[in-house]
Amino acid sequence: MIHCAYRYVLAGLCLGLLLGVPTVAMAASGAGPDPLLFDIDLAICTAIVFLLTLIILRKFAWGPISAGLEKREQSIADNIATAENAAEEARKLTAHYEAKLAGAADEVRAIIEEARRNAEHTGQQIVEKAQAKATEEGQRLIHEVEQAKRAALREISDRGADLAISLAGKIVSKELRAEDHTALIRNDLAKFSETTPSDN
Repeated sequence: MIHCAYRYVLAGLCLGLLLGVPTVAMAASGAGPDPLLFDIDLAICTAIVFLLTLIILRKFAWGPISAGLEKREQSIADNIATAENAAEEARKLTAHYEAKLAGAADEVRAIIEEARRNAEHTGQQIVEKAQAKATEEGQRLIHEVEQAKRAALREISDRGADLAISLAGKIVSKELRAEDHTALIRNDLAKFSETTPSDN
């Protein structure tokens, strides 16, 4: 890019030199335009001026221009490198966040699975407790029924014994002693117990 600038400046000065020599010669002679006329002194002066201009431009103009162009090229290269670094960093961050999202999704699935297992376990415990409570309540009700049954049987047995004694007294037409009463009650209870149905 810098060499192209040198070429353009050099070509422009050469063109100016070639075009300027006949023009200056024509102006000095006062004649009409003669493109074939060549003045050696004017050509040497023009060449010296051109060389001096070229040296001055090279020292004072082309150096700063070249430095500016190189600085601009370096700035563009730095910007490109910075953009590439930023793009690479963005790709790394994207991959990192995608991995984090995948890990979070796995963690969410694990939490949901654990919650489901806990819910199933809790539900099973609730069912087991309800079954145990129902069994306990059933056993309690069976026990109460058995107690009520025994109490009813005792009451029936006691009334039956009283009726039997009263009936026996009437049949025998005599007064029984207390010992006879007790013996009759025991005999009747024993017979009654043998004839009562089983608990099942």
